Amino acid sequence: MTTPTNDPNARGSPDDRHGLHDLADDAMGFGMAEVRTAWAMLVRPARSLDGYMRLGPTAGGTLARPLRLYLALNAVMMLMMFLLGGMEIMLDAYPPELWEAGARQAGKTVDEYRADAEGWVTLTMVPLSSALYALMLAPFMRWWDPEDLGWRKGFRATFVFLNAMTVPFMPLTIFLYDPRMYLLSPFVMFGLIVYAFMRTGRGRWFANPLEGAVKSGALILVMIVVQVIVTVPLMAIGYVGGRFGA
Repeated sequence: MTTPTNDPNARGSPDDRHGLHDLADDAMGFGMAEVRTAWAMLVRPARSLDGYMRLGPTAGGTLARPLRLYLALNAVMMLMMFLLGGMEIMLDAYPPELWEAGARQAGKTVDEYRADAEGWVTLTMVPLSSALYALMLAPFMRWWDPEDLGWRKGFRATFVFLNAMTVPFMPLTIFLYDPRMYLLSPFVMFGLIVYAFMRTGRGRWFANPLEGAVKSGALILVMIVVQVIVTVPLMAIGYVGGRFGA
């Protein structure tokens, strides 16, 4: 018969597990609470949203704050983008003449100019897009809630929806970097918007599947508008980064 030990260095001890949690949390803001909440976004998003609305920003201490999880997911996505080669596949859509003109103005080769521009676009695309998504989606999440929960809970609900959409998207990211799959990425996003909304908002944001489908369509239009809007500052950031980046 073995005797329980209180040695903090013992394999699998509570202190050891807590140390791993702290290491992950310090590295990218993604500890065990975020892992548990990300799983909840996959398997029970509607119940999780109800807990956030009734019990507060941590659902009574059972889940991570939705904004914190969303920021952590964005950090992981930015790391994945960096490891997969940045936004080169997106920048390939711009005509070569644009790169040549920018490179001449910056006194660089086209490859140097593109590398600097790509680095800045990769760094800023996710934060810019995420902030605009939250700002433009929150009014709908608030207005569609029959309890009229106000702006604070409206933003909280928005981040729950965005988490429910982002978590299943993350493992698909690697496939979307294949040039053959990249053209399908808008349709993947549209499908995830419908999926996340229908799973998260049933009984709260819509009463029946038809209403849910119509409102999902409205959210798709909003997110298309966000992508169009965010293109302008990203182009400016790419130009400045390509010209003045080291």
